[in-house]
Amino acid sequence: MKIEDKNIELLKLITQLRDHIDVYRIIGLNARTIRNSKIGISDPLLGHLQKSAQELLAIYICKIFESSSRNDLNSIPGIIKSLPSTPLSNQQRQEITAFGKKYGNTSNPTEAKPYLHNTFELFCRVRSNSLDRLKEFRDKIGAHSDSEANIQSLPSLAEFEILYDFASDFHELVRSSIDNLYPVIRPNSVGHGFVWLLQSLGLQEAKFDFNE
Repeated sequence: MKIEDKNIELLKLITQLRDHIDVYRIIGLNARTIRNSKIGISDPLLGHLQKSAQELLAIYICKIFESSSRNDLNSIPGIIKSLPSTPLSNQQRQEITAFGKKYGNTSNPTEAKPYLHNTFELFCRVRSNSLDRLKEFRDKIGAHSDSEANIQSLPSLAEFEILYDFASDFHELVRSSIDNLYPVIRPNSVGHGFVWLLQSLGLQEAKFDFNE
């Protein structure tokens, strides 16, 4: 599969991850208001939605960050593995260097493939606690029902946003610098639609984000 096609599939995963983060956050932000409103009777349904969003968060983050020696994945390491070994233009070098520096890689790139691999590995080491917890949750609860699973909580919303930002930035870098295509604008349609639904049910002060 061409890098462009794999990056499109990665975008689909990132877009779905954005939706799951938004649903999970919106329910948490409005939980108390919902319980004290006339739609409080929907608590079991919203609890189910939040639990489902939590499980899907773990599954989709694992899909995006997972590597495999057996399968040709549309994940970040899967795309890096597919990159050709070619010299970088000055423009590509600038864009790839800016991405690397944002995530702690201060070296100078000569080729995209090894530089992005090193940047990815560095990021994963820094966020290893969150990624390991999500993988354990995915393996023992999201994908299976392990009788010995004892996972008390997942990473914070702030951690989810950091993981999302890295994946989104990586996709945009590949799209604009390697595929030479324009970036895609991804509206938060599910999250805003969910808030609109809560408001239409009478929850006029429903919040979309923490700063509201």
